[in-house]
Amino acid sequence: MTHHQVTQEEWLAGREGDWTEQRSKVTYPSRAQVLELAVALARPIPGHIIEFGTWKGYSTRVIRDELYRSRLWDPSQWKKRIYACDSFEGLPESYEHLSAGTFATPVPRLRGVRIVKGFFEDSLTPELAAEVGRVSFAHLDADLESATTCALDWLTPLLGGGSLLLFDEFFGEDPAECRAFVDWTKRTGIRTTLVAVFGREPSGKGETTDRRALFQVIGDERHSKALPLLPVRLRRKLASTW
Repeated sequence: MTHHQVTQEEWLAGREGDWTEQRSKVTYPSRAQVLELAVALARPIPGHIIEFGTWKGYSTRVIRDELYRSRLWDPSQWKKRIYACDSFEGLPESYEHLSAGTFATPVPRLRGVRIVKGFFEDSLTPELAAEVGRVSFAHLDADLESATTCALDWLTPLLGGGSLLLFDEFFGEDPAECRAFVDWTKRTGIRTTLVAVFGREPSGKGETTDRRALFQVIGDERHSKALPLLPVRLRRKLASTW
């Protein structure tokens, strides 16, 4: 008996058909369930939690509430802070079937969360990196390849062994986050392992199912390739947090 060797492309495609064929037949884990799992997995990992792409703060509240619950029985979780980064001016360029300006919204009120307002190329500064110090869990929901690349490049010196990266639409009609991630790993040499993939409804009004993807950084490297990009004073402050 011969067995068909499933290729990576076939596995990712899933041979599922379009969303209209399966929306009434498939139950995916909700975004809240995936985020709660990621926060739980990040408990023993040193560092703070940061989100790129906040919109109205729905996912941020899930992260915050799960962190609050963990603090009830694990006092060490009080050391973790939450940062939410977004311009709140909407997409700077079109994405799939969404036009530029989509997702523009007033800045949400999020108690217990440090909001970082602005487009990433302006708001993700060396000073903010020094303040954050190290990241245990990053939720990347920036949609665009350019924005995701900017977030990953800024994150690089803040990641250590065990740091978790959750991409909200890693595989889909326009796998922009996937392209940014693959390019980033090639440029930086950072090694990661795929922890889990979660099916989800289409993002960007697309017609095919998307997938969230959770990665974990392997090893305990300090990513020396990225650290020289920071000013000496900030490099020393950052190094002191490890």
